Amino acid sequence: MNYLIRRILQLIPTFIIATMIAFILFSLVGDPFEGMRQDPRLASQVERLRKIYGYDKDPLTRYVLWLYNFFTGEWGYSIMAKRSVFSVVTERIPVSLALGIGQTVLATLFGLLLGIYSALHLYSTADYVATALVFFGMSMPSFFFGVVALFFFVITWPLFNVGLMTPGFHPEAATLFEKTIEYGRHLMLPLMLLVILGMGGFVRYARSSMLEVLNMDYIRTARAKGLPESVVVRKHALRNALIPIVTLLALSLPGILGSAPITETIFSINGLGKLYIDALGANDQMTLMANLVLTISLVIVGNLLADILYSVVDPRVRLG
Repeated sequence: MNYLIRRILQLIPTFIIATMIAFILFSLVGDPFEGMRQDPRLASQVERLRKIYGYDKDPLTRYVLWLYNFFTGEWGYSIMAKRSVFSVVTERIPVSLALGIGQTVLATLFGLLLGIYSALHLYSTADYVATALVFFGMSMPSFFFGVVALFFFVITWPLFNVGLMTPGFHPEAATLFEKTIEYGRHLMLPLMLLVILGMGGFVRYARSSMLEVLNMDYIRTARAKGLPESVVVRKHALRNALIPIVTLLALSLPGILGSAPITETIFSINGLGKLYIDALGANDQMTLMANLVLTISLVIVGNLLADILYSVVDPRVRLG
C-alpha cells in the first residue's frame, strides 16, 4: 500500500512536467493566427483574436491557466471545430476505443498463439514463415498496408467501406443489429490492419520468452520425471513465459486511444487519431493538448499497472 501511495504521488510531478514540456513545444510553433499576420489589414483583428483566446500571454502563464482550466473541466475552444475541445474529443473516443480494444485483444491473442507455437516448433518451416511475416509486418510503415488494403478491398473488390457509416444511413432509426452490421463493414478492415501491425511485438516476446523458459533447469527436471510435453508446457512453462507479456500488455495501454492516426486518416474514420492529424494541420493547440493529455495519462497509468501486474504474476517480485 505504501508503494502504491508513493507511486501515485510521483505521478503528479510526472504529469505536470510532461504536459508543461508539450505545451511549451506547441507554443514555439506559433499561435493559430500566425498566418494572418502576413496581411497588414488584419493586424488589429489578429491581435483581438489572440487576446480573446489568450495567445497574447507568455507560454508559462498560458500553461498555468490551461492546467487550472483543464482540471475544472474547461479544456478550451477548438479553433478548428469552432466549439469546445471537450465535446470534440469526447465524441471521438467511442470509435477509437472500439478499434483500440479490438486491436489489443486480437493482437495479444493471435500474437501469443503464434509466438508460443513458433517456440514449440523451433526452426521448423512454420517457425521460419511466422518469423519472416512478423518482421515484414513490423518493418513496413502502416500507410503502406493501409493504401494496399484500400486499393484491393475497397476500390478493386468493394468488400468494405471507408468512413464510419454509409451516406444516408440513419443510426437513430436503425436496430442494434443493423447498426452492428453497418459499423462492422466500415471498421472491420482497419481493425484487421491494426491487428496485423500490432501482433508482431507480442509474437516476438512470446517466442523469446517461451524459448528462455523451456531451457530452464526446472523444465528439464519435469521432462526427466517423464511428464508429458503438453503437461510440461501447460503447467510449468506457460505461466512463467507470460510474465513479460503481462508487462507488455500494460505498457500497450496508451495504444487503446488514438494509436492509429494514419490508419484512421486513410479510412476516413473520425477517431482521436484522425483528430490529432487534423489538429496538427490546423495548429489547434488546445485540441492537440487534450489529445496529448489522454496519451500521457494512459502512459503513466500503464507503467503503474505494469509494476503491479508483474508482482502479481511473479511472486518473487515484491513491491517496496
